[in-house]
Amino acid sequence: MAYTTSDYFPFLVRQFHHETGWNECNSYATFCRASKAILDFSIPYGLSVSTGRRVGSNLSSQLVFSMIPSSASSIGYLAASRPLFSIMPAQTVASSDEQNLGSNGARAASFPSLAVPTQSDILSNPKADARDGKLSRQQQIQDELDSQDLLQNIRAGVWRCNWRTPDYLNRADYAGEYLAVAQLYPSLATITGSYVERRSATSELTISGVSVAGAQPDLQFIVQHAVDRRRWSSEGVFGTNGRLLGLRGLYNFGDSAEEKAVGEGAGRGRISAGGEVYFGAQEASGGMSVGMRYRDGQPLLSELTCVLNPIMGHVSLALTRELRSRMCAAARYDFNAFSLSSELAVGVEWQLDQNSIVKARWSDSQGLRCLVDTRLNNMVFSMGLDLHGDMATTPAATGIKRFVRSFGLQFQWFL
Repeated sequence: MAYTTSDYFPFLVRQFHHETGWNECNSYATFCRASKAILDFSIPYGLSVSTGRRVGSNLSSQLVFSMIPSSASSIGYLAASRPLFSIMPAQTVASSDEQNLGSNGARAASFPSLAVPTQSDILSNPKADARDGKLSRQQQIQDELDSQDLLQNIRAGVWRCNWRTPDYLNRADYAGEYLAVAQLYPSLATITGSYVERRSATSELTISGVSVAGAQPDLQFIVQHAVDRRRWSSEGVFGTNGRLLGLRGLYNFGDSAEEKAVGEGAGRGRISAGGEVYFGAQEASGGMSVGMRYRDGQPLLSELTCVLNPIMGHVSLALTRELRSRMCAAARYDFNAFSLSSELAVGVEWQLDQNSIVKARWSDSQGLRCLVDTRLNNMVFSMGLDLHGDMATTPAATGIKRFVRSFGLQFQWFL
C-alpha cells in the first residue's frame, strides 16, 4: 500500500550521522544519490497531517494522521545518545562571535559550524558545569540557525550529497553513540524500528526490522555493518527475508585522505568506483552491479554516473548538473540489452527562496511528476501531482482520472 511518510525522523537520522562524523554519501548504497534526489523523489499520497517535536533532551516523537488512506496513521518515538534538532522561534541570526565558536558539527550548509565539546571532554574537565552550559548554548544557537532554514534542511540540497563533510579528525570521540527509532501502525498491526550505533571511529552498525501481527504474523530483520575509511568503504548486509547476504564496496581515486571531499574546497574532480554482490540462500539466486562516478564541485556541482548490472543486462547513465545557485537538473537513460527496452527521465529542482521549493520530473514511461513545498512558520505544506505518461496504454477512464495517476496533500508541523 502506498502512503505518505513524515520527513521528521529521516531528518533527525541525517542530523545524527552528521553530528557523529558519519558520511552517508561515502557508500555504494548512495552511489547515485544526487540524480535520484532529482528524478526519483516521492510525492504525498492522499491527505495526511503530521507533527514532530522533541519531548526531551534526547527523545523525540512523531505522529502521522492519514485521512486518505486512514490505515497509514502512525505514532513513533526516536531516542538518541545526544540532543538533536529542536524547533526554535523565529529570531535574528546569532552574532558573529557566537557563530564562530568552532568549525565542527555544522547542520545548515549556509551557516558556519559550531565546535561542540564531546562527553569525554566534559567529564574530564573540573569545570564540567560551565562547559555543559556552553554546550547547551551552542545547541540553542545551532537550533536557531536550523529553524530559520527549516525547509532547506528537510527538502532542498539533497542532490549535493557531500555538501557537508563531517569532521573526520574527531570521529573517535563519537564511538558508542546510538540512535533508536520505532514506529507503530495500529490499523496495520505493524511495528517498524531501527537501531544505529557507532561501533568505532570508522564503523557503524544498523539493525532494522518489521513485525506484523494478525492471522499471518511475520518478523523480518536486516543487519548492516559499514566501514568508512574515507578513501574506501565497505558494507556487509544480512536479511532474514530470503536469507539474503550481500557485500558492497566503494573506492575513491584522486584526493588523499587528508583532503576534503569534492564540493568542500577541492580544486579538481574525483573519480569513484564501486560494486555490490548479493546472494539469496532461500531461492539460490544472486545478483551484482558495478559503477563508475565522476564528480566535480567547482565552480558548480557536476556529476556523471554509470551503473551496470551484467546479469540483468541493464545499463544506467545519469548526469546531474547545478545550473545556478539553488537550481539543479538531472537526466538519466536506462537501457536493457536483453529486452531492448529503454527509458529517458529528466528533472529539475528549484529552490525559489528559503520558504518555497519546486520539483518536476518527466519520463517517457511514467509521465510527469510535480512537487511543491512551502513553509509557513513552523509548518511545511507539500502538494504533489502524478500524471500518466502514455494515454494510449492508460486503462479506460473518463474525465480527470484519465490524466491524473495520483494527487496528494501533506501538512507537517514541527513543534
